[in-house]
Amino acid sequence: MAALTRVLGIPSDHVFAAEHWHPLTRAEAMRLNPFYTGRLKPDAHLYTCDRLGADGRCTAYEERPLVCRGYPWYDQPPRDMALADAECGYLVDLPGRRA
Repeated sequence: MAALTRVLGIPSDHVFAAEHWHPLTRAEAMRLNPFYTGRLKPDAHLYTCDRLGADGRCTAYEERPLVCRGYPWYDQPPRDMALADAECGYLVDLPGRRA
């Protein structure tokens, strides 16, 4: 996987996370995004990323790692979930459609 992501120009999840992700307490995460945080398991690991812009959109979108590309369904199958704000910046990548 590391070789494939390197060829595609996608950074390693571990390197990217170590550099840009910062742990949050549940209270901090609830202040930042109560809609999403409230839907997570109580023992979920919560982080913020310093690559998010002031508008909440990813400033590293084209080179984001696989873990970010899979957000918010990285370890589970996709499911319908209404977004609190249609302009939040999260776009669904559908086959044949550029997000």
